[in-house]
Amino acid sequence: MREKITKQTILQVSTEIVNQQGFEALTLAKVAKTLKIKTPSLYNHLSGLKELKYMLTLNALNQLKHAITSAAIGKSGERALKAIGFAQIQFMRENPGLYGLTISIPDSCDPQIAQVSSEIIAIFLRVLEPYHLREASAIHFVRGLRALSHGFSTLEKQGGFNMNIPLEKSIDLAFDTLIRGLIGALSVNTMR
Repeated sequence: MREKITKQTILQVSTEIVNQQGFEALTLAKVAKTLKIKTPSLYNHLSGLKELKYMLTLNALNQLKHAITSAAIGKSGERALKAIGFAQIQFMRENPGLYGLTISIPDSCDPQIAQVSSEIIAIFLRVLEPYHLREASAIHFVRGLRALSHGFSTLEKQGGFNMNIPLEKSIDLAFDTLIRGLIGALSVNTMR
């Protein structure tokens, strides 16, 4: 007996396609073929490809939020910041297609997407609270941490780290440098 088709099963199959083949490869025909149904049957569950892409984007953001929240729990300061950075990299490794949706959001004005995006930034800002940064300074730091995570993940995916030196150590050192740079800038009161 065939598994019942639901929005959740469609989302799972679509996630697999996106993570294996890229977001651009996603079509309703491909999803239907994977589910062993006719393409028009998908319209019993969603209005079309636009809705499916929206569902995937929202799912990607929620998964990323969960990953960084879980990483930060029970930690504070530098440990929490590094844990969040490593969690982002791990999310990118495990979900390369979904990750792309978290940085190139098709409809950032949508209330649900805006809400989850704000919640993700709020996690970073909460972890940064002990440093007593102005909001703009905190956002600069969040961007730096995200950029480091993105850079390491992208270079790793493209085979850019072929030396016999542990990559995790390089990542750890880069996060340390960013965090200590932040603390150093604060100590001389130059963070703006």
